[in-house]
Amino acid sequence: MKIYILLAIPFMAFASTVNLNEILQKLKYEHPMAKSIQAYEYAYSAENRVKSASKPLQLSTQATSAKPNLGKSQYEYSVKVQQKILNPSVKRSIIKSTAYQNDAEILKLKHDFLILENNIRLLYHINCLDKRIIKQYKTSYLAFKNLYTKKEKAYKYGEISKKELIQLQIELDRLQSEYKHYESEEKTSRDNLQSNILLPYFEGKMLSCKDTYAVTDELLLNNTQESLQERSLNKKIKSVESDFSRYNALFDSFTLSASYDDEIGTKRYIVGLSVPLNFTTSLNRENRAVALHKKSAFEYEKEGLRLKRASKIKLLKKQLLQNSQDIRLVTSMLKRYEDELMPLIKRGYHLGENSAIEYLLSQREMWKYKKDLIQHYKNYYKTLFQLYSVLEIKDSL
Repeated sequence: MKIYILLAIPFMAFASTVNLNEILQKLKYEHPMAKSIQAYEYAYSAENRVKSASKPLQLSTQATSAKPNLGKSQYEYSVKVQQKILNPSVKRSIIKSTAYQNDAEILKLKHDFLILENNIRLLYHINCLDKRIIKQYKTSYLAFKNLYTKKEKAYKYGEISKKELIQLQIELDRLQSEYKHYESEEKTSRDNLQSNILLPYFEGKMLSCKDTYAVTDELLLNNTQESLQERSLNKKIKSVESDFSRYNALFDSFTLSASYDDEIGTKRYIVGLSVPLNFTTSLNRENRAVALHKKSAFEYEKEGLRLKRASKIKLLKKQLLQNSQDIRLVTSMLKRYEDELMPLIKRGYHLGENSAIEYLLSQREMWKYKKDLIQHYKNYYKTLFQLYSVLEIKDSL
């Protein structure tokens, strides 16, 4: 029985941990937005088939009873069948226009989902950084608490003053309060992550945090491809071009009809054809003007997006470089402070060469560097995933 329990413990630990890739994979199939995109794809596919379908036949019947002043009553009746047929070129234009417009909507939704994915990447990294600072702070807090316990004993033996003990006690209370603040921040960042994931499967699971992206000065990026937003506008342009072709046709449709009339013994067979005379109205001309103006608007919008995207990529790349340089600088300063300066201050304090205030201020300064470093990491990842969104990158580089 004991053997089974020992085997179950590591399994449970493994099962309760989740990494970023697992979150993103589950997101693609189970997130409400992903399901919505799939449903829209099915709906638009059905709509495209609707546009390809023919109009139904129309059947009309009529019966009349006629009673003349002299003679017997007579009956009249008629049966009529008619079919509206779209001009084949117009029908093709309608089908294409609808398909392009639906494709444009799907591309827009996919762009929104990509923004969501990169936001979740950011929130994952933010929570991992919050966990890191809690772990570091807890180590320092416990070390200081151990120091305070020793100094409390020293005070009882008259080795330190009451003033120094109170200073240490106040600092211990401050550290405890700050530790609770960091715990609260970590919980908030985790709740924020969960509020974007929207899948109960991940509730209660620990983040792995072993797969956070490494910091680098420069990324090899390919920004020559058109964005999803630009591709969406391309589809809209093709849609209005199809509309223009539709309204440039000589006639939109024609109606064929066939009827049989029996009017008081007189039988008639009638075949009919009706065609709308587009040249008698300015409707098609105005619709062509609408299509041309929309095309121009979409082209200008696309050019604006392209220029804005290029400018933003340039800005974010510079910002990313600055963020990584800030991380390197603060890391170097913190290392020297921890490895060189802090041991001297700590030794001086224990030997009575430095006061408690000097020691406490040095501890706070060291923690200021640590907090600054975590903030620089957060700034770096914020810039990185903004760049991912602009470049529409889905995987780590």
